[in-house]
Amino acid sequence: MIRYRFIDKKIIAYLFLFVLALLFFGGCEEEESENLIPKYQDWAIKGHGHFIFHISPKSRWTAKYKEISEGYEKFLREICVLLEMPIPNDTIHMYIYNPGKEAKEITGRETPWSNNTEIHWGDKYPYGYELTKFLLRKKGIKDGKFKAMNEGVPFLLDFSSKNYHDKTNRRFNSGTLVSLSGLGDNNKLDSLDFATRRAESASFCGFIMFNYGLDRLFMIHQTSADWKDAIETIFQMPIERFEQLWLDFARENSNDPEGLVEDDPDPDMRIIRNE
Repeated sequence: MIRYRFIDKKIIAYLFLFVLALLFFGGCEEEESENLIPKYQDWAIKGHGHFIFHISPKSRWTAKYKEISEGYEKFLREICVLLEMPIPNDTIHMYIYNPGKEAKEITGRETPWSNNTEIHWGDKYPYGYELTKFLLRKKGIKDGKFKAMNEGVPFLLDFSSKNYHDKTNRRFNSGTLVSLSGLGDNNKLDSLDFATRRAESASFCGFIMFNYGLDRLFMIHQTSADWKDAIETIFQMPIERFEQLWLDFARENSNDPEGLVEDDPDPDMRIIRNE
């Protein structure tokens, strides 16, 4: 018994010394970190609804906090309804940068991007784009193999007020439409101008969502099959027929059914917002 008590005392002594060492070195690290300048030291921090906003002092939204905070809370609720999902309980940290190099200098990345708790936005893409990507991950929908689907849903719900069906119909009328088969070719998609990729992928996703529902939309989004096989299996018709149904839908929902790309009042579809 005496021997075991002796061993226990030695162990306790070693543990005590170990804890003292941790406290000493930990204190040194804490003192050093306090001398570092925080990345967002001068940024405004404001809470509203489900968000905490971190706003650059250089951003125009610093003086328009009420507008941006109410807007994002509204868009959060509306996108969750459209995606048929509950509003997340977690607080969402929204970092709003001044357009330009500020985000790259602070985070090493271009905006927009997000993770499971934060959204980093640079006032370049419309409100709902990255918020939709954020919520899709919350819903358990990860990026699939087809870029048209990965980008189409976020652009469809970007709250830019652009009618992507009209943009798609104008491309068809002007003879510049990418075929539905082309949308499923990632290399082909990458070779297209941004406005075309954006309009047609959003319009196609909107056509499926409105006419067939989210289940089949996300079946295409998450499929591991080839593009043509997936469409023909899920929708039980040749891809050419499905393409025609999409184009008919785009025309029916166009601002100007006979409109051309050349007479589009928003011809270049710039993504930088104008004052």
